Amino acid sequence: MANVVVVGGGFAGLSAAARLAKLRHEVILLESSSRLGGRLHGHEANGHRWPLELDTVTLPGVFRDLFRKSGRPIDRVMGLEKTSGRRHLFADRSVLDLPLGNRGDQHEAVAGLFGQDEWSPWVDRFAEPWNLIRTMALDEVFPGRPAVTRPVRKTLRPRRTVAALDRDFADERLASIVLDPFRLGGQDRRTTPAFLAVTHYLERSFGRWRFEGGLPGLAAALEKRLTERRVTVELGESGVEIVRDGHRVTGVVTDRRTVPADVVVWCAPTRPASLPRVRMLPVIPASRTLVTLSPDAPAIADDLLVHSDPPMRLFAAGEDRWTIEHHSGEDPLQALARLGLDLRRHVTARTTLTPSELVTLGHWGWAWNGWTTAFDLPGVAPTGGLYFAGAHAHPGGTLEAIGMATAAIAGDVGAVAR
Repeated sequence: MANVVVVGGGFAGLSAAARLAKLRHEVILLESSSRLGGRLHGHEANGHRWPLELDTVTLPGVFRDLFRKSGRPIDRVMGLEKTSGRRHLFADRSVLDLPLGNRGDQHEAVAGLFGQDEWSPWVDRFAEPWNLIRTMALDEVFPGRPAVTRPVRKTLRPRRTVAALDRDFADERLASIVLDPFRLGGQDRRTTPAFLAVTHYLERSFGRWRFEGGLPGLAAALEKRLTERRVTVELGESGVEIVRDGHRVTGVVTDRRTVPADVVVWCAPTRPASLPRVRMLPVIPASRTLVTLSPDAPAIADDLLVHSDPPMRLFAAGEDRWTIEHHSGEDPLQALARLGLDLRRHVTARTTLTPSELVTLGHWGWAWNGWTTAFDLPGVAPTGGLYFAGAHAHPGGTLEAIGMATAAIAGDVGAVAR
């Protein structure tokens, strides 16, 4: 049995602790705040909880695997329901309701609006890159440069950037479906690898799914799982530093004490004090405007991507409530009105969180500066029993990416022999 210390109690820490405890390790989870779950709980404003990120996921198998390999299957714990798709509103006011999870449905929708389907053959190209990325860097811990051989580079074409994808489509509206999410996410398309557009293949193949009770429901289910697995949870205690004997971790220094450890999974957005600074720039998140609308407001899709300049995303936050993600200095409601979706007179309450306020709530990932950024992410090529997982670590900040990272970590640590 190994003594495992998990630092940070967001989704990464919850999933890592649950998995490793099921493998019969002694697990202590340290969380600096007064509760577990982190950003899964969203933000409280105007008497309600608001999701700050789209509250649906793709790759449902990641979450089924997490629950199955830490206790009871997810179907016996909470519902997981497939969504209908995403609505795209373009600058010319045309609308595409793009189904997710089925190639044939996407073909019909795209051909219906554009007269032909450039989209489906383009998405098909990502089947081989996805299989390679999954087996090389997601299903197991990513060793970094040694894994990126010449055949890998031939398949991934890593020097090709997102900017080049603009030339793949005759219709600029289809190009905006690919390019705008990167811009909204704070990434420069001139330095972001094109293979990251594989997300469109995943959404088409697996769809998007919503947890019963939303992301707070997922947090509650995982917190209960930690209790079932007898994980020791210490709230209000921050990890500060790691202790090593040579290259091997032996403990975690907190703001209270030193906790012995054979394995450390660092999921907090901070970094152990003695480690070198990461040579990357953190992503600056887009603003979030939280609006409550009157019952007579126009109908809005649960997931609406607005291809304006700059782009915006609206997603449902509950009955009559919406989160608007936007970079514009212009009032997003005014920008929406210009595209024919005028919500201004229907707003009964609103709050805006600026990027500077959002960065205090956690890490939003790193800005890509070419494909070799992948080698600099915390969590790549772990050594000495120290692992990283979370929005600040390989392979990225989505719940699916974090879930695959903690699965790979658990596999690398292994189970206690009977």
